[in-house]
Amino acid sequence: MPESVAVEDRRRTSRTEDTTQMEAGLPQWRPADYAASITGSGAHKLADSGVAPLIAAARGYARIDKTNYDQMARAMQVVGNSSQGKRFKRSLSAPGKDGMLMPWYSLAGSAKAAREGQEPVPHTYQVRPEFPENNDAGKPLKYEFVANIGTPLDVHPAIPTDWIDTTPVVMFAEGMLKGDSALSAYLVHNGISYSELRSEGVENPVAKLRELLERIPQNDRVLIVSIGGVYNASGNAVDWREITLKDRTGWIAFDADIAVNPAVHAAANKLSTQLLDKSKMSEVLYLNPEVTAEDNGAMAKAGVDDFLAKHGNWAALTNQLDDVMPDAPARNVEDKPGNWRVGSTGQFVEECVAVKSGAGTIREYRWEKRTNIGGRVVALTACRQPTDQELKTGIFNPNVKNEDIDDAQVEIEVSWHLNGRDHTATITGPESILGYKPEEWDRKKASIPPPLLLHPEWPPSGPEGKNWLSAIKSNRPEEIALKTRWMQMGWVPVQDGDPVFVVGDQIVGGAEATSNVLPGVSAREIEVVQKYGVGENETGDFDDDEFREETRRNFRTIMNAYVHSGAWTDLSTATLAVVVPLRPTIPLRPKATVYIYGPKGKGKGFLAENMMHFWARHRGDWHEELPGSAKDTVAAMENAVARTPIWVIDDLAPSPVRRQAEQEDAKLGDITRAIFNNATKLRMNSDMTAKKSNKPMTQLIMTGENELSTPSVRERIIPIYMGKGKLHPDSAPTDALNDLALERGTPARFTFQLIKYIRYAATTCPGGWAYYAKNLERARTQLKGQIKDLMTEMGAASGNKERISTLAADVLLTFFILENLARELDMDDDFVEQFAVDGDMSMSVIQLVTNAHAENQQSAPGISLVRALAQLLASGEAHVISGEDPSRPPIEGTGESEAMVNSRLGWAAGGHDGALRASGKNIGTVVTLMDKNRQPHKVVLFAVDTAFNAAQKAHKDLVPFGQKPTVGWRAAWEEKLTPQFITRNGESGGKPKSTHRHNKISGVPIEVAVLLNDGQRPEE
Repeated sequence: MPESVAVEDRRRTSRTEDTTQMEAGLPQWRPADYAASITGSGAHKLADSGVAPLIAAARGYARIDKTNYDQMARAMQVVGNSSQGKRFKRSLSAPGKDGMLMPWYSLAGSAKAAREGQEPVPHTYQVRPEFPENNDAGKPLKYEFVANIGTPLDVHPAIPTDWIDTTPVVMFAEGMLKGDSALSAYLVHNGISYSELRSEGVENPVAKLRELLERIPQNDRVLIVSIGGVYNASGNAVDWREITLKDRTGWIAFDADIAVNPAVHAAANKLSTQLLDKSKMSEVLYLNPEVTAEDNGAMAKAGVDDFLAKHGNWAALTNQLDDVMPDAPARNVEDKPGNWRVGSTGQFVEECVAVKSGAGTIREYRWEKRTNIGGRVVALTACRQPTDQELKTGIFNPNVKNEDIDDAQVEIEVSWHLNGRDHTATITGPESILGYKPEEWDRKKASIPPPLLLHPEWPPSGPEGKNWLSAIKSNRPEEIALKTRWMQMGWVPVQDGDPVFVVGDQIVGGAEATSNVLPGVSAREIEVVQKYGVGENETGDFDDDEFREETRRNFRTIMNAYVHSGAWTDLSTATLAVVVPLRPTIPLRPKATVYIYGPKGKGKGFLAENMMHFWARHRGDWHEELPGSAKDTVAAMENAVARTPIWVIDDLAPSPVRRQAEQEDAKLGDITRAIFNNATKLRMNSDMTAKKSNKPMTQLIMTGENELSTPSVRERIIPIYMGKGKLHPDSAPTDALNDLALERGTPARFTFQLIKYIRYAATTCPGGWAYYAKNLERARTQLKGQIKDLMTEMGAASGNKERISTLAADVLLTFFILENLARELDMDDDFVEQFAVDGDMSMSVIQLVTNAHAENQQSAPGISLVRALAQLLASGEAHVISGEDPSRPPIEGTGESEAMVNSRLGWAAGGHDGALRASGKNIGTVVTLMDKNRQPHKVVLFAVDTAFNAAQKAHKDLVPFGQKPTVGWRAAWEEKLTPQFITRNGESGGKPKSTHRHNKISGVPIEVAVLLNDGQRPEE
């Protein structure tokens, strides 16, 4: 018993006369006492529950009626056209009706607000209508939370935040009114006077109440936490992470029906187990107060608020604390003719029948055996992928939309006794079989074990089958496990816990997650799934010094073998060999695709294999084998990148068949864009509803012999060239890499350790997983800005660096994590500093992407179009004419240089006189234009459509089909390929024109010098 209770008698002597008069219970508050903050039915309920007016005002209880309903509904974020919104409007805003608004404050939110120097704001709201409507079961909805927000662990907003972790006792009350009623009685018990708990005339009720609470001595303090209903004890996982409960005393104060309602008792038992086993509280006591109910002295149970308001004070309440829970109420169904239930042994089903007397009246009820097979529903399993919101917050959502669920399965355990032996079997199948009689289950694709099929009474059929199933469903329903089978690898949320990492058949995280987290990706989805994992050793955690020391050793070993040994002679390649495969450990979807290219036999596959070794289930996995191929279908690729943490599409080889080459380029381009944009193609079902599509989440690696040619794809990849001299000339460093993976399994073990570190860091940082994930996103954004600046300092071309810096920041985010890991492990400064953004490793990657950016600029739409036009003219398939005399070559003069220029402009020598003649179709006109210094420039005014279409037809590698003339010509202006001394004019609507007009000749202006210089200005 806490000291606060033990010293009750001593404290009583110091009470004021005002409080001495109230020892029988709380003050009898009247509804009028709450007028400063709330009136109407809510004031009556607060008075009836014994909530002090100051406590009510400080929390923010408010009246809702027709005068303020719209304003309150917006504040509560009620969806107006939802069933709840319509119900609220009917019961709260109709004439003569009102209700009470009850703000719930998150424990974690209050702590966060205090850290940021702010006052807490409500996490959600509950409404108590004066005249509630009934639910579908015909029961009144007396209290209703706003939908789809979730219920927190609530602490009153005036509670000093240092109480959260320091009070000797934490009291868990079911419902806000019970919690605030208890707080009122607690304050009176600790010497706070009746007048001090009034609210009229108090400017800041929160500050006043907090000042009263601060008077209470440390050893007498009790933190009162309200839980939003018996089924919400698990509450918001963020709140549970915020509070330290170890070695403190817990009081559980549930409703009065804990001894008669099986569900209430089960919930209280679950919370008790959690507090003792998981939260490590020193003891848990139970409050289930008794009161005298009748004149004959019979006793009855009362809720905490009823007890305190009408029967006794705080001391009388805590005097009834018990260290033993009330006995669990009976679960058997009521004796009623026609009821079916599973028998006591679980191996048969019986029916209740009425036994009548000779006079025709019912003498007794008897249970008679009907089927010699019993059973129960063991588990309901949802097969799905985590939602984006779950990945951001780390909080499991048990109410995801049906369209987010791939499949729903049920496990039914059946038992029977036959031929002197006990038998048990498990039926699995779609969850929908629970709506069909057992005789139909085989047609509904249920899997029924052969021993059960051989039972002479299987399946129960007809009406008996329906009743048998009803009994099975009703047997121990509170024990049904709600499981989630995750249909992708990576980080997944855990109900009532912190996220874990699923890969292959392994779950990396807390031991508590293994009961309801199931790996769902099998060989049916990914053929090579058995090779995915993080090594054979799954032991260790960051609270173990030996594990930390092993992590330090492996960390150094990886960096030495992969980077510092020179196995890859290019530092950027060695750096990417580490950061890319470790990138999937970070709980943010990857954006970058790595493309390894070069001639055969130069180490492309070796590099990809060494990346995959970080994700090997067993030593030897991924040796001379990669998971995917460029020959895979689009559907197979989309499936793979949506389910695996890392994937390799191997061997994009040149195809002799043009169409096949185009198709392979197109599908790889689509996959690359999907990963960068975090999107996928939308498809429709036969009934024209949207087919569920899974977003890509993998770190993608591709290998091929040639560079990718499509500009939009090149902008979304990090290229790595593997050619002669890219591997160390001595085989020792590369042999060491093979030994590290195949003999020692170090890369995969280090991946396991890094995942463990990320989970440790996320769950121990203030604010928990959601705050950690937000910090990672912030770090990636900051890193991107730094890389842009560094690219500029390196002399990167002036084009848009947005995409390429996004790619570099995405992979180098791994170094952000590795640097933090090195600091956590107290590694030396030199080791830590190598991961800095301006360190050699990061700078080598930034230089690589800067060079790639410069090359990509040469593939931009504008310069590609100009190059296509230059090649078209030089090939003689088209020509341009002189603006002064269309019959002669556009460049005057008879020298060799003029002839060469005219030849490049589509004029070739021909005929008996050797004169230059135009070749192909005319696509533009050469004119002479003066710059601002009156210097002449030869400029081609290209015909907008004719020139573009001819260039596209002849050089679709440069001007792809689907690109429109307006896009190409606009890009030429934006890339400054047009003469800089020409001002671009606008159309009447303000849109800039692409053409320039000179002496009645109109066209897109490109200088002859630019055409002759392969699309670049001579000065470049």
